[in-house]
Amino acid sequence: MEPITAHRQRNAVSTPAPDEIRITRVFNAPLQQVWNAWTNPVTLVHWFGCAAFSTTHAEADVRVGGRWRVTMVAPTGEEFPAYGTYLEVHAPGRLSFTHQWEKLVGGVNPAHHRTEVTVEFFDVEGCTRMEFRQTGLATPASRDSHIGGWSDSFNALHRQLQP
Repeated sequence: MEPITAHRQRNAVSTPAPDEIRITRVFNAPLQQVWNAWTNPVTLVHWFGCAAFSTTHAEADVRVGGRWRVTMVAPTGEEFPAYGTYLEVHAPGRLSFTHQWEKLVGGVNPAHHRTEVTVEFFDVEGCTRMEFRQTGLATPASRDSHIGGWSDSFNALHRQLQP
């Protein structure tokens, strides 16, 4: 995994609190295409997860109360499922959901610890500005781990959205 400073060059990252991440990224893709990438399980498997892992499975029942789940696989073959429930769905501008791991990840992300993610999308002259926020992270170490994972994800999403 790249150092956090390298991620911050492509993703505008801030940590306003020990349990919070904010990331802003502009994608050279229309708003609807970025929304679809977040809400279509077929697309999610191509970008969701940290660079050292592969994502092998995704489910997304994108409606308030609907569930999502992805399975990431480490180079060792160990699976790391993440899951949650959609709290808000306002297509194509806002998505909010819980995020939890099924088991301890990286020694710093506790199993079943609930965080909340909110993603907002804005049309900016044919591109899409994404404003991402995750709150409720267990510790600063967990926060930093998530910065790396989400930054890897958004870098992969950038590649996925290229023509």
